[in-house]
Amino acid sequence: MYLIADAAGPIGRAVTEQLLGQGQLIRVLTADAECRNLWRGRGVEVNEGDPRHGSSWEKALDGVETVLLIAPPYSSDIGSLRDIATYQSALIETLSIPQETRNVIFLSALGAKELCGWTHFLGEMEAQLAEFCSNLTIIRPAFLMENLAPALSMARHHSVLPSFLAEKIAFPMVARKDLVSVLVAAILDPVEGHNLLELHGPEPYDLSEIVEAGHNVLTKHIASLTLPEDQWQPIMEDQGLNSESAKLWIDYYNAMNEGHIKADPNATPLAGETTLSDALFQIWKSIRQSERASIDPERKIHESLE
Repeated sequence: MYLIADAAGPIGRAVTEQLLGQGQLIRVLTADAECRNLWRGRGVEVNEGDPRHGSSWEKALDGVETVLLIAPPYSSDIGSLRDIATYQSALIETLSIPQETRNVIFLSALGAKELCGWTHFLGEMEAQLAEFCSNLTIIRPAFLMENLAPALSMARHHSVLPSFLAEKIAFPMVARKDLVSVLVAAILDPVEGHNLLELHGPEPYDLSEIVEAGHNVLTKHIASLTLPEDQWQPIMEDQGLNSESAKLWIDYYNAMNEGHIKADPNATPLAGETTLSDALFQIWKSIRQSERASIDPERKIHESLE
């Protein structure tokens, strides 16, 4: 039995879909009602608990050999980090109780080692999990290419690709598809002891290369626009983040731009195969599907979970 918790986001859903397609026994834990309804009747055991409560973790972990922990970075209703401390406390309290050995896979992020911005709590969880889990695999992906979706949408409509990234600096990036593949492999073939993996794409990309990839996908000329930092806060809040969360993302982007987020020499490096152009093409398809669905709900196109 495999537990995916929290399973509400696109990564948790994609991992669940792949494991289910292979005939694996899956249990999901999430407070998200939409996610629960998605899996009911599809062969997935849906735990009715809430990952903010220790009793829910105890029930969800019962009989589980391997658990994938995806710490929910935001509350879906207000775009904040308000639930992180409660989630973290409930999980660690449960894992600190002596029990049978299980395999724990933890999705972290580059920057957790340096405790940068929103990854600060991931770094704290890495340390706490290492204290209580004898078989622990930590996976730190680079900046997800899918984070460029809002910028690509803007470029499609206005021929300008806005960015929080500095010019002439190449950033490690990875596609969600490659991350999901690594997570599924780690779940199905867990390694004993403590393991630290860092995942990046086939190569780093600077802003000019991001624009070029966007041009290839949209087949139109686009220009880059590095947004002034004094505009970051209101832009992020317009995108749904609250003030506290926006500040943490600003700290993270600044750490990226200043070169503070670096590879950990103690980690095993992994490279995904998906190029930025391929990832942006999938993002563009998803944007078009969403737009068509909003225009004609009766002909809604269901997006792939990959």
